[in-house]
Amino acid sequence: MLPLTNSVIVDYAKKGRKKFVFSVNIPSARIYFISAKSEEDRDDWMKAISDTIKTQKTDKLSLKDFRVISIIGKGSDGKVTLVKELNSGQLYAMKIIKKSSVADNEQISQTMSERNVLMRVKHPFLIGLRYSFQTEEKLYMVLDYAPGGELFYHLKKSKRFPETLACLYVSEIILGLEHLHRMDVIYRDLKLENLLLDQEGHIKITDFGLVKTDLNKKFGGKTKTICGTPEYVAPEILLDEGYEFSVDWWSLGILLYEMVCGIPPFFSEDKEELYSLILDAKIKIPFYVRDSTKDLITKLLTRNPKKRLGYNGAEEIKNHEFFDGIDWEKLYNRGYTPEFIPTINKKDDLQNFDQKFTSIPISIPNKKKKKSSKKNTQNDFQGFTYIGEIQGIEIMEQLDEEK
Repeated sequence: MLPLTNSVIVDYAKKGRKKFVFSVNIPSARIYFISAKSEEDRDDWMKAISDTIKTQKTDKLSLKDFRVISIIGKGSDGKVTLVKELNSGQLYAMKIIKKSSVADNEQISQTMSERNVLMRVKHPFLIGLRYSFQTEEKLYMVLDYAPGGELFYHLKKSKRFPETLACLYVSEIILGLEHLHRMDVIYRDLKLENLLLDQEGHIKITDFGLVKTDLNKKFGGKTKTICGTPEYVAPEILLDEGYEFSVDWWSLGILLYEMVCGIPPFFSEDKEELYSLILDAKIKIPFYVRDSTKDLITKLLTRNPKKRLGYNGAEEIKNHEFFDGIDWEKLYNRGYTPEFIPTINKKDDLQNFDQKFTSIPISIPNKKKKKSSKKNTQNDFQGFTYIGEIQGIEIMEQLDEEK
């Protein structure tokens, strides 16, 4: 069988001809041109070869296929690195999770949920999963790279965002959350650190580690797990009453407040005091915030989830006057140009990432590391390996070569 692992398929549809030709470029071998009888026949052949490439790549994909450039993020159970795929030269963000950390925290099912949701989402404002694979000790998720860095980093530098810019960001976030909700997924971890900017300044929601997916099986479509970042947690989560999608809209209200005011509406270094503020404190919005913005924040930060804007779906948020002038279809198609576009001087430019991450030395795996005494968790993550859309496969527009 031909080694198709890194092959590239290109379709050469010729207008006005009966042939349907495509090529398979096999590295270190040759280019094969294949002529099909019809468009349908051509598509079937291309799918079959594409599936073969995926199968061969799945069997061989490993850390050796990537070069680690820098650490760009760090969490409780692992880190995120910027990597280059050696074959394609493509840059990705690689999330690395220690199996021992996940197993110790009984988070195996949650990690699999994260991978499964990432595998399913295809949306302009949600980060995409390209590959996932595992070793005996670690899990690897290779994600789209957003070179603009975290929104948290940019807000810290600028103190506050103009309300027009905040409106664009919030609008894109709404479309991303709406897509997840339609998939019966609660995101549950909306915060500045989980919002990235791509090279054109558009939002990419990342880190799906706290998603909830099995809503229809428990508590009448609700869940009761207490989780999330304290400053963004909705009151109904703290009250242990059971909750649903509208917790994401509460977090959106916190986020909008933070964007236009520079600080969160509820804050205390003492967690118990913070939770008390979330449950009871009056929301104070500075005088310089526009009335429509104040009204939206107030309606999103309504403590009764049934009265909160968005309880009946994202559409009622989108209809608020704060979003007057937004063409939602144009927005989905990335038709608006953000007024802030991050500076990116080269493909692997790290200036939009916090130096507290990028200055961390890259550790080289110790090949002589002692074998773990813990049970082999390979079986706990069966089906974790995934290959997304093969880079380089494209259907080209029909060419008119008739003279």
